[in-house]
Amino acid sequence: MSAETHLRKLGVTVKQARDFINLNIDHPQIIYDAAFDNGVTISMLSEITDYPINVINGYFASVGLVAEVLNDTSILINSDNLRGFESLIAFNNNSGILSTASLREKIQPLVDDDPFYYNFTFDPVFDFQDDDGIYDSEELGVKHLGDIEATNENIESLFYGTLLNIYRALDETELKQISEIKNIGDRHEFKELFANSLSSVPTNSIWTDETLADIVVAEAYSLISDFLEDDFVVGVLDHSFLGFSVT
Repeated sequence: MSAETHLRKLGVTVKQARDFINLNIDHPQIIYDAAFDNGVTISMLSEITDYPINVINGYFASVGLVAEVLNDTSILINSDNLRGFESLIAFNNNSGILSTASLREKIQPLVDDDPFYYNFTFDPVFDFQDDDGIYDSEELGVKHLGDIEATNENIESLFYGTLLNIYRALDETELKQISEIKNIGDRHEFKELFANSLSSVPTNSIWTDETLADIVVAEAYSLISDFLEDDFVVGVLDHSFLGFSVT
């Protein structure tokens, strides 16, 4: 998304943004905080200021700020290239034990007795994102869904639907191997193994619904906990197998 298009959502012009930056050029923390709070990425800052991205990265790095953090602004997943895995990201249309309501009933008490903390996971990242009542592709981080209604229920459904699709595509051996490599943190080997595993998706999942539900509950709890505890996690799927594979 261009800086002009994004700033329009905030009710700000490119000139106003440039004037703000010039006024605070000696205070990178102020500029960084404003960008972070309003979903302005490094490429947008480059477009606003005409400074190259590497110069902006260096500008923030000179005072100990990590510029790359500003690039994560999407609700679902933050990636420049989903590597053909878009079809995994889908609403949860399952019923029974695999329904969103059933999975929520199992996970919410694990997160906290207060439903606020669970629901917060599926809130918009920035206030401007739901002002018009829709989430567009930039706000979601995926293009194939088009515009969807800006509700927590939609994000929650996409969260569970995607996790179910991921685990249905894996067998027990693949799941063990992928989990071990992810824990080690070897992103290169993980990407290769994940892609290979999903290149031959079984027609029928090897998991029973009960086992699949248990796997998804464990993963969802881990992802939600990370989201709530780490201020730098933005997309609810950023730390999932899919997120680890495409970032």
